Amino acid sequence: MGIYMNTLLPAERQQRIIDIFREEFTVRSSYLSELLGVSEMTIRRDLDVLEQQGLVERTHGGAVFRQERVAGKFHYQSSTEVNPREKRAIAKRAAALIQPHDMIYIGEGVTASQVVRYVEPGMPFTIFTNNLGVISETGDMAAELILLAGRYDAATYALSGPLTMEIIRQINASKLFLGADGLSLGAGMTTPNLEIAVIERSMIHHTRGQVVVMADHTKFGRVGEVSIAPLKCINVLITNRKIPGDFQKELESLKVSVIIA
Repeated sequence: MGIYMNTLLPAERQQRIIDIFREEFTVRSSYLSELLGVSEMTIRRDLDVLEQQGLVERTHGGAVFRQERVAGKFHYQSSTEVNPREKRAIAKRAAALIQPHDMIYIGEGVTASQVVRYVEPGMPFTIFTNNLGVISETGDMAAELILLAGRYDAATYALSGPLTMEIIRQINASKLFLGADGLSLGAGMTTPNLEIAVIERSMIHHTRGQVVVMADHTKFGRVGEVSIAPLKCINVLITNRKIPGDFQKELESLKVSVIIA
């Protein structure tokens, strides 16, 4: 196979590399070199080209596939129908991180709203959120729910605007729970929604304890138009599948704890 691949033109070889990334997500340069029958230097040049085109992100030993950009703005109701089992499993694992008398932020999104569903009903703690989906999840819980005032957005099922931001600036929470539209080594945590980005960036800034991000496997390598924060701002990442090796190593170097739900 290597002898055949060595006859490919650079553009053909780079397309073959992309095809491999679509299957593997993350690949080491040494593996590509052996598979395609070219030197690691040639592979590194190919990866540089693909990175410049926004198709991959380089890591220490290879690269990670950058999937398609997050399409369209977040819509709460539509999101409830996407990977519901994975969302519930991730939310349940996140709920175990909440301790008595915590003061927590909960960001926007379905997974974030479901976190409180799995908390012990009698546990006393306080929730600050602009996510109206949390209301139906609290029920008869002992938790105190405080909604962050603001302008209602029917699509995101959340409150936002200057008033929301003003309240966030007055509260230093002990933990923050965020859903993720996109997670990328280079771009960090992203979203296609500017208002979500502004609010969640402020929540991160005003959290004195753990920042917990919840993302199913489809969010890795995706990039939204607006940056929320670099990956180094995350303390705990909860997902539903084992993370590809190079991505895992990068997270470890940033001291991000990874939990598989």
